[in-house]
Amino acid sequence: MKRLLAILLIYCFSLPMSLAKPIDVLIYSATAWFRHAEIPQLNGFLVRLGDKNNINVSVTENPADLKTENLKKYNLLLFNNSTNLGESIPREIQKEIINWFKSGGGIMAMHAGIVQNGTWPELIEIAGCDFDSDSDYMEARFLVDPKTAGDPLLAGKKKQFMYTADWLCFNRSVTGLPGVEVLLRLDEKSYTPIREHPSYVGKKPMGNDHPICWRRKLGKGRYLFTGLGHDIRSINTEFARTHIIAAINWTANSAKVTEKNQSN
Repeated sequence: MKRLLAILLIYCFSLPMSLAKPIDVLIYSATAWFRHAEIPQLNGFLVRLGDKNNINVSVTENPADLKTENLKKYNLLLFNNSTNLGESIPREIQKEIINWFKSGGGIMAMHAGIVQNGTWPELIEIAGCDFDSDSDYMEARFLVDPKTAGDPLLAGKKKQFMYTADWLCFNRSVTGLPGVEVLLRLDEKSYTPIREHPSYVGKKPMGNDHPICWRRKLGKGRYLFTGLGHDIRSINTEFARTHIIAAINWTANSAKVTEKNQSN
């Protein structure tokens, strides 16, 4: 009997990752302001990436799918470049999302998924800031926060490194806010933080403290923002694929899934 029990235990712990309970992610990508042209391609990329990593990804642009009864089916709600959510999601459903988050849900925002332009104060408060301006697509230097070196989200990066994407500026830094942990900052000396645009006249860069990836625990809820995701170019790299999978794992409060296939 003891030998049979030992065999069963060995079998259970040796089950392949594909048999582990998957993470369930709901992507919401509707926009009420600027719409990134590659949102459909990004959605497809995330679905395929999830499929290779034991993550079930569903996609919607119907705010009715964000009601509590449906959200209960998911570990994570991912806002993919979904601008001005306060205008695309009815107020009553906004309240349901916030309550779901407070009861233990996870919210992740990619790139312009953090852009609310004041339309949803409760979500802005969770994120810690709102959009202010952005750069052109260009190479910039990532600065790894020393306290997070070795974290899975950094995909093996321990210090500074160069990366090319479109970079957002925010109306304030989230550094030091309760529950916030900054993983990556931008070195503004390495690129031009604010592109030439009529609406950006008089805008100022953030300076020496420019977070671009952070996570936050608020009560039972988890929030994570990554500046990557303006288009496929910024996420179809070895670093970004590992970074996104780790971000999903953390936000969903799961350590069960590791990236098995780096290719798209």
